[in-house]
Amino acid sequence: MRKIGMILILLMVCFTLNAAAESLYVDNLESDKSDLMRLNMRSQPSSSGAVLGSFYTGAEVHVLKEEPVPAAQPTPSPQLEPAEGTVEGETGEVTPEPGKPEEQVDFVHVEIGGIQGYMAQKFLITREEAAARYGENGWFGQCRPAEADLTGMWSDNINLMSGTDNTAVIVGTVATGESVHMVGIIGNWAYVFKDTNQGRVYGFLPIDVVTETGSLKNYVVSTGSSDARMILYEIPNQKGKMSLSLGNGTNCVMLFGRGEGLWRRVRVGGVSGWVYPTKKNTLVSLGLASRSTIPYYPLVMETKGDSILYSVKGDRSKPYMTLGGQMKVEVLGESQGYVYVRTLIGGSGAYNKGDYGYMSISDLTLSVSKSSVGVMQADDDDMPVVVYYGPDKGSAMLGALCGGAQVRLIDYTQTEFVRISLNDLTGYVEKKSVRLLTQATDPLSSRIPQRGTAKAETILYSEPSGKGAEVGTVAAGTRIYMLGKFGDWMFVNASGTPNLEISSQNEMTGFVRMTDISAPASTIHLIAFVKTDKVNLRSIGDKTGNIIGHVRLGERLRVTDYGNQWTCVVTPEGKRGYIMTEYLDFQ
Repeated sequence: MRKIGMILILLMVCFTLNAAAESLYVDNLESDKSDLMRLNMRSQPSSSGAVLGSFYTGAEVHVLKEEPVPAAQPTPSPQLEPAEGTVEGETGEVTPEPGKPEEQVDFVHVEIGGIQGYMAQKFLITREEAAARYGENGWFGQCRPAEADLTGMWSDNINLMSGTDNTAVIVGTVATGESVHMVGIIGNWAYVFKDTNQGRVYGFLPIDVVTETGSLKNYVVSTGSSDARMILYEIPNQKGKMSLSLGNGTNCVMLFGRGEGLWRRVRVGGVSGWVYPTKKNTLVSLGLASRSTIPYYPLVMETKGDSILYSVKGDRSKPYMTLGGQMKVEVLGESQGYVYVRTLIGGSGAYNKGDYGYMSISDLTLSVSKSSVGVMQADDDDMPVVVYYGPDKGSAMLGALCGGAQVRLIDYTQTEFVRISLNDLTGYVEKKSVRLLTQATDPLSSRIPQRGTAKAETILYSEPSGKGAEVGTVAAGTRIYMLGKFGDWMFVNASGTPNLEISSQNEMTGFVRMTDISAPASTIHLIAFVKTDKVNLRSIGDKTGNIIGHVRLGERLRVTDYGNQWTCVVTPEGKRGYIMTEYLDFQ
């Protein structure tokens, strides 16, 4: 009898286990298979319960209670913090309008990936229903195609874990580029499976290493404006902490994660975060097209000497590598006193993996030697580019560059300015008004500086004063290109070409007195101030033109077209119009 009793108990236990292990499958009823939805698992049988995870169609869940659980009153769990944001594409959970009762939704108590919670019953189906609806060998059980991508993560492989904890059991490994299937998302972890020769293996990977596949994966920052940047935030909120400020041409990979409206979760090298692609800050899909189809590339800089590439910003206790002097890197983003870069030549040091990392901005330059220099071109339509004493628009003005003028860069800053060299004179210009040239093949502006002529044999000085060093002499009648005006001096290129050489300093540039050259009026009158207050700004160069604004005394104006009677100017606010020349003082 004792034996029979034990057998009955075992049979009851087996029956209970089989009932508890009944499987159902998530079916989000997507109408568009290219835009897959996710079903939330809640902490309690209510659509107001905290979100524990979200799962794709085809995810297998194990039922812990056979009977559906009626929706409870919406009482948030005090132990659980709600997950960030609202799931884009969330199914089965409708938020009622104020004053209307909550829709009655039956929930099923389930377990998946070691996590227990509640899912809406109407989005769970049996294997037989799935086979009847989608076919026996269809796409249904494959969940969401994904890819492990460890680019910039300083590793080629990553452990597949049994739980959402770095101390969990390792159930396998996944190599970079390996295909996986996304079952769902739990916090900052992706629940995935991979098919092996030994069968299907389920486990967890950090969400940062799981990317989209094929044409959905690659995007490029292409803002359409040289000075506009895309901000990478740590959370999907513009009040959140900024991870990186991304420049044009930076390549991003699309990650999975909880979405919020237009927010998208991306990764640049090994740094992940959230971007908000508005009209001014746009992510352009690269798809499977060639990189050259996008008109932007990251800025190339060089190390000044031996420099450290950090895997974690400024943390030498984490993996790092040493880069030698004059090694080229692409600048992808900026963060406080650091830039995030991709190396173009391998480094040496503690680790030989990882082409991406942080460097101190002070370790990099655009001009480190006579054989390796940086050049920029003034490119702000037909307007002169103001040169400031410091990296601030409120700073004193040194002068202005003519449209199309090329000059040397000596420093790249984290402000909206770059520092330039005009022989011994240095100053700052706005990034948005210049074109950076770091390779001989970089495209040039269609504008070139106008030419003038030396009236007599003329000395070129290294700075705009007679006390500067003499850098050369030009003969009478020599044609020279007018690069910029600085007080009573003109900065010129006397090499017979408007362009500087990217890789050398063989050109002859310097300052000459205005009285020693014959120069077009449009290159002499670059900056102007009005002599009296509230001068009319008109739509055309005629008194019949509409008055489109007024200019106050002391306002700095950029001159786009000088005339004896009317001069076209641009105000500090960017408004373009005409003012009678007699009311202007030129500088």
